[in-house]
Amino acid sequence: MTTAVTEFVRARATDLDLGRTDIRADIAEIGGRGLLATGLGGSDIGEIATLIEQVAAESLAAGFSLWAQRMALEYLVRAPDPIREQYLDELASGRRIGVTAMAAALKHLAGLGELPLRAEREDGRVGGPIAWASNVFPDSLIVFPFRGQDGRGRVGVVRADADGVRIRPAPRLLALGATASTSLTFDDVVVGDDQVVTADLTAFCATIRPIFLLLQTAFCTGVAETAVRESSTRLDGLGAQFRDEYRELARRHETTRRRLHDHAAAAHATEPAELLRLRLDAARNAVEATRLESTLCGGAGYALHSHTNRRFREAAFLPVQSPSEGQLRWELSQYN
Repeated sequence: MTTAVTEFVRARATDLDLGRTDIRADIAEIGGRGLLATGLGGSDIGEIATLIEQVAAESLAAGFSLWAQRMALEYLVRAPDPIREQYLDELASGRRIGVTAMAAALKHLAGLGELPLRAEREDGRVGGPIAWASNVFPDSLIVFPFRGQDGRGRVGVVRADADGVRIRPAPRLLALGATASTSLTFDDVVVGDDQVVTADLTAFCATIRPIFLLLQTAFCTGVAETAVRESSTRLDGLGAQFRDEYRELARRHETTRRRLHDHAAAAHATEPAELLRLRLDAARNAVEATRLESTLCGGAGYALHSHTNRRFREAAFLPVQSPSEGQLRWELSQYN
């Protein structure tokens, strides 16, 4: 079944990159095959990690949006029953797209900033910005952190077409434009008690963070896998000058993949520092692998709409994807 999914994504990768379509069809295809909720709510996320990796190997845009969809599901499966009953099936089937706007919470809990969304009034209305989120379509479901009037962190859920949700026009991106990534503003958005996923942000994030980071690692290793494989076919002639570089990169990539899949079998048993280190290593490998592939392809890889060029542009996003390389390095330094 995963072969059919990867073939579907592969056939659409160029159109995604050119902005002729967006990721909603890919998510619907995966959800329609019953794959989005595989292992949902458990500590063994090996199957979904493999799926994200395989999809990202064909299109990082699709793999990235698949990660976001799965994380929205991970949040909602831990929500009270009324929220689960209202939205879980829609997200799991791919009929509705999920937005994970939780990066600000993880940054806040790392000690790197306050929560930008706040409930300023007694009637539960929330205001403030979401600096960046993906999968932001008019009928998407947004899961977000906010600070209540009592100062405690919470997680809420609201539809993107709710009153007061302002979606800013999506900027033109170097790649990943099909992921509908943009910023939002909440202007007195009603978040009632029946829209609160949890009133304990700290405990909630401790539960979802290992899954968040491991599945991000999967889309990094996915795009790196294709770049490494393509590079391996171009090591003759002038390419022979890069054989040592290739061998070292391939070795690091395989080690990173092995670590990912070992940890994905028991996500919550992984030490926090290893999660950070793994995510950082995977992103670095992906950037280096796509650079090497582009170098080995020469002018053909420089052509804007070649697959090599697309992977190079897609991977350029990884150092700034939250948690950014700077945040990962800073958090790792706290363990030294």
